[in-house]
Amino acid sequence: MRSINTLKHHLEQADLPFSRYRLDLLCNLLCALMRVRSVNLMKLAPALSGQALWMSRYRRLHRFFSSGLSPSPLSAFIVDRLVQPGKVLFLSLPFDRTHWRLGRVDVNVLCLGLLHEGVSIPLESMALGKAGNSNTAERKKLFRRAWRYLKAYPCCLLADREFIGADWLRFLLQQKGLDFIIRIRYDRWVTLANGRLRHLDLFTRNLPKGKTRTYESVELYDGKKAVQLNLVCHRSVKGDLVLLATNRTDLGQVLDLYKTRWSIETAFGFFKSRGFNLEDTHLTQAKRIELLLAVLAVCLMWSLLVGIWVDRRQPIKIKKHGRKAISYVRLGINHLHDILEHIDERWRDFRYCCRLLLSCT
Repeated sequence: MRSINTLKHHLEQADLPFSRYRLDLLCNLLCALMRVRSVNLMKLAPALSGQALWMSRYRRLHRFFSSGLSPSPLSAFIVDRLVQPGKVLFLSLPFDRTHWRLGRVDVNVLCLGLLHEGVSIPLESMALGKAGNSNTAERKKLFRRAWRYLKAYPCCLLADREFIGADWLRFLLQQKGLDFIIRIRYDRWVTLANGRLRHLDLFTRNLPKGKTRTYESVELYDGKKAVQLNLVCHRSVKGDLVLLATNRTDLGQVLDLYKTRWSIETAFGFFKSRGFNLEDTHLTQAKRIELLLAVLAVCLMWSLLVGIWVDRRQPIKIKKHGRKAISYVRLGINHLHDILEHIDERWRDFRYCCRLLLSCT
């Protein structure tokens, strides 16, 4: 109970638009997730503090997720804590989709993340309620949700080959202050700046391994659907072809920026088997899934900030291959789990971890 009161005292200063009852449950839930490392409500209920029977605590969790509570305040809270005005050139926003099955039900979620210290923290999510790719209308709806609180910052959207289409690209071009880098397929025609029509597969066939070529003012699609963008063509050392469409002008930096898109796959990994076992959930309704992901995003951010703080106190060992022996997020999850299991002896450490939720510095 001491840990809940400490966390609640700090989160009250964040001015989240939640009632005292919901804020108390949110704090209880965050601590339980760090201890149990599972989103299954049956497993979380016994870990909640309180004198009520565990089935009463389970019903309390169920009411929380079925309340229709909007996850947007949690998303805005994450942005406020991670973005320091004047200290970033732009925000990188990886865009991707994750999918799993619960029996015969497809749980398919579209996510927009915010890159921080090499990790994407999902800001907005949309449960599609179907298998397969998202459509343009769904992408626009999700992006508009996030753009309400992101439009004050210069942003760069990073997306894979699934997120293409003339209508979608024109929509992105209309957003003031937004850059984007989207990988495209090589099975299409483009019109070069000199007016020549070329097929991308044939056009890039002679591109050597490890080399990059850039082209300005290239038209994708044709006729009324034509969209003018810049094109970056790269063939990796292994021979894989990467074609990137962008409205950025610093084409020499585009490939390096696009590589950070993979960070959202890492976030999905922490949500699932390497962290909170998201696939254990029995929630399938869209609003409940979206609220759950928002709570997990706060957990992910908290773990990341704690991991960075622990690394500053005792640097993570660098292995022979040049990478850290453990990620910031994994270090943060382990540290918070250990503190919560020994809260009476390590209450001061926990109090400082709570402070990190109010400031990432």
